[in-house]
Amino acid sequence: MGVKEIKKYFKLHKEYIKLEAKTAIEYKTNFLVQVISMFLSDIVWILFWAIFLTRFPNINGWTITDIVLLYAIVCTSFGFAGLTFGGNKYISNNIVDGKLDYFLTSPKKPLYHILISKINWYDLGDFLLGIILAFMFLPIPKLFLFFALVIPATIIVISFGIIAESLAFYIGNAESISASLYGALIAFSSYPSTIFSGVTKFILLFIIPAGFISGIPVTLLNSFNWFWFILLYTFAIAILLLAIYVFYKGLKRYESGNLIGVRL
Repeated sequence: MGVKEIKKYFKLHKEYIKLEAKTAIEYKTNFLVQVISMFLSDIVWILFWAIFLTRFPNINGWTITDIVLLYAIVCTSFGFAGLTFGGNKYISNNIVDGKLDYFLTSPKKPLYHILISKINWYDLGDFLLGIILAFMFLPIPKLFLFFALVIPATIIVISFGIIAESLAFYIGNAESISASLYGALIAFSSYPSTIFSGVTKFILLFIIPAGFISGIPVTLLNSFNWFWFILLYTFAIAILLLAIYVFYKGLKRYESGNLIGVRL
């Protein structure tokens, strides 16, 4: 893909952002309610942990500062994913309803086009809170590391969403399963990784990769280690490639008409 082609993709992305922004502004009250609700919901969870840790100051080595850093990473990565490639949560719906045909007739790559076709503005609440927490609790030098960790975490969030949503190619109406898997990713990312062990910890690293989104980044913020930093980026690239493979492998089934019964 040449530079001109990349510029065209960025231009298309920019146009979708403009279009979605106009829609959000048109329904100003609804937009503000969604953003503020998400912002306050996250704060409630942080307050819950603050109260809990007042009574039990340490959870297997994790303190209230670690919990705040966890939420800073989680809110920023999930928020950024929703604001940039929010379509990753609507792939299943497009498959089942036959809306995927529109993206297949476009000259742009179908997966990229689907990902940028939706912006979840309510995720702005998550994103803003994450950034605020990072600036409040991290010294300036560590902010650079924080944003370097948000990048692979965001890639993992988007990639896992693609894989979960692409199940509809293989098992038909998978919207509820996809939503449950994505919900599990959010839920497990919101807990200290040290409370899990054994098989559960393995699952939360390599099956539902919550540990790579929150646990490892928090550990790196507290004590930087090149091995874990490189492993985090390696895993992010690996799961992205897997997501692309799963989507396009499933797309062949869609194009062959095997899902026509589902679309009807």
